[in-house]
Amino acid sequence: MAGIEKRFLNSVVALGVSAPTPQDPNHKHWVGTGFLVGFHHDGNDEVYLITNKHVVQDQKELSIRFNSLDGAPANDFPLQIKDAKGVVQFSFHPNPHIDIVAVSINVGVLKSNNSSFDFYDLEKDIYTLEQMENNQIHEGSLVFALGFPMNLVDQDRQYPICRLGCISRISNAFDVDNAIDFLVDAQTFPGNSGGPIVSRAECATSKQKMGLLGILRAYIPYQEALYSMQTGRQRSMMEENSGLTVVHPVDRILEVVRFEQTRIFLGRAAPKRKNRKKTSPEKVDQK
Repeated sequence: MAGIEKRFLNSVVALGVSAPTPQDPNHKHWVGTGFLVGFHHDGNDEVYLITNKHVVQDQKELSIRFNSLDGAPANDFPLQIKDAKGVVQFSFHPNPHIDIVAVSINVGVLKSNNSSFDFYDLEKDIYTLEQMENNQIHEGSLVFALGFPMNLVDQDRQYPICRLGCISRISNAFDVDNAIDFLVDAQTFPGNSGGPIVSRAECATSKQKMGLLGILRAYIPYQEALYSMQTGRQRSMMEENSGLTVVHPVDRILEVVRFEQTRIFLGRAAPKRKNRKKTSPEKVDQK
């Protein structure tokens, strides 16, 4: 059986918030997962961070972690959600039911800081819904869910956790235009939000390549009311993880990336004001 390509693992990043303690003023709480996607342009890589809207929308700033190429402690870069004027620096999918955001990443900063990273090539490493159907990736097909559940991030490195699952329902997404999600049977937890779902090749020599299928949104909770045996009245509500996880297909990721490309283009095309005060660029921000 084939494992996961290392570059697919190295495209996944932990997203955290500052949570200082008396013992460690730089301590972070890791709240979600993101991953890098992009395009190769003759050595000039165009790269975007993808994650869930609910991971970023209530934060002022996130930290994004990259391992170091030389084995040194990981590099944690600040990622501003809004600029000084309160303008959001991400592109959100306009459909409120699609929980995806994208932001352009300055690859030059990562390279200058000796950071280790890869990205899913949006021209070669993906399966759209149409491609999934044509390649018989459907109910029962095995998938990997990659991410950082339950704050499980090493103190000075990051290695995403892999969960094995299978597609549990997707035929309904094949039968409609612009489907927004499908289901996988995989145990996922808080912190997995925003992580990639990738297909698993059946064997190392399989013609079916490993590829990005979509982004994990959330697990579906199972709820059951508990009643008093004496009064018959409801006393509480029990909620458990059903093991079913909602995934937005890669088609919707491509849409958000196009919105971010437009946002960046319009920002660069905007006329510059004279005598504007210079500010220091963020370590990882829009290009």
